[in-house]
Amino acid sequence: MSRFISNLFKLTTGTMLAQIIGIALIPVVTRLYPPDFFGVAQLFLSIAALIVVISSLTYDSVIMLPEKDEDSMNVFALSLLIALGISTVAGAILIGFADWFGELLNTPMIADYLIWLPIYVFANSLFFALNAWLSRKEQYGLLSHGIIMRSVSMKVFQIGGGLITATPLGLILGPVLGLALADIFMLRGLKEDITLLKSVAMDRIKSLAVRYKSFSYYGSTGILANSISWEMPAFMLAYFFNPTILGYYALATMAVRLPMTMVGTAIAQVFFQQASLEKNKTGDIQNAVREIHTRLISIGIFPFVIFIILAEDLFTFAFGAEWLTAGTFARILAPWFFAVFIISPINSLFGVLEKQRAYFMFEIATLCAWAIIFSIGGMLGDPIITLTLFSLGGVLLWGSKSVFLTRASGAGCRDSMQSLAKSLLISIVISIPLMLGVFADISFILLLVLAGISAVAFYLLIIFTDTLVRREFLEMIEGYIPLEYVEWAKRL
Repeated sequence: MSRFISNLFKLTTGTMLAQIIGIALIPVVTRLYPPDFFGVAQLFLSIAALIVVISSLTYDSVIMLPEKDEDSMNVFALSLLIALGISTVAGAILIGFADWFGELLNTPMIADYLIWLPIYVFANSLFFALNAWLSRKEQYGLLSHGIIMRSVSMKVFQIGGGLITATPLGLILGPVLGLALADIFMLRGLKEDITLLKSVAMDRIKSLAVRYKSFSYYGSTGILANSISWEMPAFMLAYFFNPTILGYYALATMAVRLPMTMVGTAIAQVFFQQASLEKNKTGDIQNAVREIHTRLISIGIFPFVIFIILAEDLFTFAFGAEWLTAGTFARILAPWFFAVFIISPINSLFGVLEKQRAYFMFEIATLCAWAIIFSIGGMLGDPIITLTLFSLGGVLLWGSKSVFLTRASGAGCRDSMQSLAKSLLISIVISIPLMLGVFADISFILLLVLAGISAVAFYLLIIFTDTLVRREFLEMIEGYIPLEYVEWAKRL
């Protein structure tokens, strides 16, 4: 167990540090590039994302499964061969028809940068394959350093490019070169296993490809559907509006999703472990679902309420005055972000409860809903209406997913609904001084002070009204404050 905890600490520490560095450097990047350049870069990354998820036909996820390292190395080679072929074909098509794609997506500038796409796709595929191999060999320290190097070098190249000459190329080359450096660094992890390359043979590669073909068929389909649902808004905004609108959307989602993902991924890992353990022990997971989901709602809702109130001021303060519209977009999208935040951790229930077909149906429903919503918004010609419909649609879709999963687990949705109503009411009441401060147009620093005071009041109220949260909090701080204060708090 201690070895497991040590490995988990190495990996999560590296991931969190990479995310924190990435968030901290965003304000520097936004002051070097205008919104339309962000839109071009976002479109490049969205196109690449759709290709990356199928670039190895998910064989990279098989690398950890074979019992023998020789078989694993053959799967590693298989995933890279497929990735090389797909990235080459995709690159040839996109580069050959670059101008047509630029016109189709209403972003002619993208045609000049599609030449970098096959390099980015293959570098990303290699990164995932190395991630799986290093995890198999328990080289978590090296993997963690590679993740940090990718994040830091990406921002450094973007900042360097902006200082030399600000063009979309700087924003695009950042991720490309960041991945390339991380790959080169992580390839060091193959030095001890270099002799395994002798075992790579085409006959064995073909045999393993057939053995694990279900990963290719079903895994790629589900992942592609999920990726399309996440990337479709970028394509639709580019098609119906312009790169500047897409740039505002890109920053709005990036600035919120990075910290949200950092926290949500950790929660999801803990929840998946607890749900799986409870199912194996008792065959019943409703207690784990009920306890974690309701408290995730009560703890997570307040930051989003504060964010809705301060979004525009926060974006102009952090990223510059020209990003005010991105703050408006982020405020509109905040309800959807909150729905994603509280539901993503229990998404693992689709696997725990063996509801893969239902998962696929939800993904298809999401794709259809996005296509309809953005088509309506695009025809109206108003990005505010479009994103409002998108946010409301996201809340309804993710909310229905939450209802399905909580009912399927046996926990029901009544407790979650009660927690949502109660926590939302408390959040609004406690935030009234902050709302008045915004209305009175006081300085942003004072608004942050009011937000901090409101946050302390809200979480103290949660701690002292929720027995489970209070117990977990006191166990966490025990040893850092005098014992008599801990005992006093336990008696409250």
